[in-house]
Parts: sequence; structure tokens; C-alpha cells
Amino acid sequence: MTENRKKITVTFAALSVAATFALSACSGNTPAAETTTAAETESAATTTTASATTTETTAEAAEGTTDAAKGTDETDASNWKEKLLNVNGVIGVEEVIQDASEPFFGEKYIVTFEQPLDWSNPDNGSFPQRVEIGLHDGAGYNVMETNGYLLFDSYFPMEDAPEMSLFLDANYINVEHRFFGQSRPEDMTNDDIGYWEYHTAENAANDYHRIYTSLSELLGDKWISIGTSRGGLMTNVYGHYFPKDMLIYTAYDAPCSNGMDDQRFYDFVYNEIGNDAYGEETAQQLRDLILSFQVELMKNKEEMLPTYEAYIASNGFTFREQVTLGELYDLNVLEFAVQCWQKGFDLNNLSSVLSMPETTEEELQSKMLAELNLLLNVQSPSDWSSNSVAWPYYVNTATTYGQYHYDFSYLRAALKQAGLGDRLTVTPEMENDFLRNIVFTEEQKNAFVYDDSFYKELNASIDTTTAKHLMIFGGIDPWRSVRIHETDNENVRAFINPTMPHSASILNMPEEMQAEAISLIKEWLGIE
Repeated sequence: MTENRKKITVTFAALSVAATFALSACSGNTPAAETTTAAETESAATTTTASATTTETTAEAAEGTTDAAKGTDETDASNWKEKLLNVNGVIGVEEVIQDASEPFFGEKYIVTFEQPLDWSNPDNGSFPQRVEIGLHDGAGYNVMETNGYLLFDSYFPMEDAPEMSLFLDANYINVEHRFFGQSRPEDMTNDDIGYWEYHTAENAANDYHRIYTSLSELLGDKWISIGTSRGGLMTNVYGHYFPKDMLIYTAYDAPCSNGMDDQRFYDFVYNEIGNDAYGEETAQQLRDLILSFQVELMKNKEEMLPTYEAYIASNGFTFREQVTLGELYDLNVLEFAVQCWQKGFDLNNLSSVLSMPETTEEELQSKMLAELNLLLNVQSPSDWSSNSVAWPYYVNTATTYGQYHYDFSYLRAALKQAGLGDRLTVTPEMENDFLRNIVFTEEQKNAFVYDDSFYKELNASIDTTTAKHLMIFGGIDPWRSVRIHETDNENVRAFINPTMPHSASILNMPEEMQAEAISLIKEWLGIE
């Protein structure tokens, strides 16, 4: 994606910040990418990648007891490691040595907590949970990210900081979600059902609560939570269970799907997305362009499958034994439309490839290769791989959070109109429960059963909550269609930036909207 970078100056004087940020028109708001796959294509990051080295200290190596200090002070730099090691529940600390010349965070650590597998039965085993902590000199606030996925060690140290840390001169606490990345029992796998019964909303919320209560003794009690995409959902989950922990719960682009086959998603992608941003006529032209490209991908399906299969093998992606190559390719082409919008992809690239000549066999081969490359650059099949780093996401969706319906009807109708009605391997009968059939074993499909009770609880509580919830959405983000319902509760405020994809933030809001959002934050924090 071509980035159109520009300088945006944001003054938040009441919070003692006046900073200049380099932003991409399609960049996210948080510095820690949640995943490189579409399960959150995450989607979700403005990360500066840099090399990092770590030095590890175990809890046993800490000597003596240090008095807990409220807030962050640069004079404490020499003993922060010892202080963190003495925090309740901490079993290890890794110092991140930053090579940025002037990092926003003076010191950074990866802190490991020992957490119960099941908070309703704390004696039933434990697992290590990693937390990234960035300490900013003189910080009076703490920003906790309820990361929906995992921490990426290769991204440390990060020169960028989440916008809430920049606004508030705040520390940053980024929590790796339970059972993602290294925050899982050593013998846990994606191929069985062991441990996954503890992969619940309530247990995750208790993880956050324990980290907050333990670290607040050291860092003070002024906390704000943030989360992007699935992480935004987790911020809302946290606020549901512990509405008094945070001063503000900030959810960016957070979904809230209704059941395992939410119909709203693809109806929005094929019928409505882009209307608010570009007007109905232009938006329809853009949607038609994407659909035309999907039809082209299906027209040449048989010719592309060998190269597609080779790509999968060369990248080491593995899939459940019941998944056929034809089904996977169909799904890949279907989800291409989602990712074009979610990533804010430059659709001129589609026009360029579609207009390539194909009068000779050589030209046709070049065009098909360009089409396949574009497909795989926008949407990788790794999303549905059994060894994907995002695979635990599907367990949550299948049991608690739900997922949109994989609706092939629009693509099927377009193929029929083009005289290509036989191209799809996926039949209408296969669409129901399609995701579960792709990502789970037979044992897992029987074990992971959806229960809509939490969906009802969360939606009901948002109407009455006393917690302050700030929700920010992109207008051309497909996930906007399955967001939590609108409410008259004055404690819940939502902002929709019409032209942003799955990377909406306060910094990339239109000027008036941005001013309103900042004013609201100041009001909720009691800042004049």
C-alpha cells in the first residue's frame, strides 16, 4: 500500500503535550501490531520496526524490597527492574535495550505474570502472561492496551507510542492476550481441546484486572485502556466486568458480532460500504470494481491453483485435513473484498491489472500471475492455517464472540451473470458453519459450541454502564457493520470517521471531530 505521509500537529495543551506526529493516511493508532493476518489484519499498527536486545532477570534474582512509587520518575531508572520484580504475580522481567536516539519511553520491559488458568478455580494450574511496559519520564497516567492477539518481539523497541500515551505523557502497558504467542501453557496446542475451555471473556477480563491492580501500586491509579479491533472488543469486555478500573475504556474499530453467522457483514461490504465517504454512485463503482476483480480471479481459478498451492507449501501453511484447495481458494477470493476495504487498499491497482493485455499466451500468463500476486498481497490464506499465530481467535469466536457469515451469494450471482456459474467449489449448503469446518478438527467442532449469552450481556450493559466508553470507527471499515449497538447512555460516545478503514484514530479524525473527541477526553478526566 502506498503511504501518503504528512505532518499533523496536535496540541493537547491541558495535558502538557504539543507534539508533531508523522502519520500515514491509512495507519493505525497503536504501536503494537496485533497480527499480520486478516483475523485482524492487524490491522492495527503504526509500528516502527527496529532491532532490540534484551537482558533477563528472574524474580529470584531480585534482592531486597523497594517501596512502591506512585507514577514514573526518571530518578527511579536504576531500580525499575527490581521494582517490577517485586510486583505481585510477576515471575520475570526482560529489559528492552532501545536503539532509538530519543525514545518516547525512557525504559521498556517485558514483564511476565503468573496467571491462573481459571479465575473461578485459581488452584487449577497457571500460565505465563507477557506484558510490555514502556515507562515515560514524569508520567502521571497509564495507558493499558488490551491486546487482542500477541506481542511481536521483533518490533521492539518502538519509536512510536499509542496516541493516548502521547496525549497524556503516559506510561504504556501492552498485555498479550491469554493463550496467544508465549502467553500459554507449554504443552498447549492448536490441535486438541485441552485448556481451551479457559479461553473465556471473563478469564481474560480478570487477567487485565489483576495486572492493573498489581501495577497500580507501583505506577499510580490513573489508568485508561485502549484496544484495536479484537483488542477493542476486549476493552469493552474489560469494562463490562470491571467498570471501575479505568477512567476511560477506548475501543478502536471494535467488532461485536451477533452469532456465528452474522449476515450484516457481507451485506454491508457489497451494498453500502463507501456510501458515506464517497457518495452512493462512486461507492457503487468501487464495489463493482472489486467484484469484477473477484470474478476475474475465479475465471482463471483452475490455471491459478497449482501456483496457489505452491505458494502455500513454500510458506509452510498447514490446514485441516478436510479442507480442499478449491474451498480455500474460494474463501481467499471472497475475503479479498473485505481486505480491500479493511486495509484501505489503493483500488487503482485493480484497474491496472484488469486492463493488462491478454492477446497472447505470454500476456495471459503475466496477467494471471499479476492477479494472483495482488490477491495474496491483500489477503493471505495464512489466516485459516492451523499454525497461524491468530488461530486462538477462532476459538473465542466459535464459543463467545461470534463471527460474520461467509456469504458467497453476491460472488455466486456475479459469476452466473458472467457465464462462470460452475467455478465455485463452495456450495450454498456449505456456507453455514463454514468457518468452523475450515479451522477446526472434528473433535474441536463438537467441543467449541457457541453461546449467545455474553453477546446479550454486553449489549445490555452498554445501555446502563457507569464506565466511560469511547468508541472510534472507520467509515469504510467492514467491521463497522457489526459494531456494538448505538445507545443513549451519556457514558458511551461513538465517533465514525467516514473515510478511514480499519485504522481509525483520534489523530486521523477530521478537525472538528478531533476537537470534539479531545474535549470529551479532557472532560472525562477532569482536566481544565
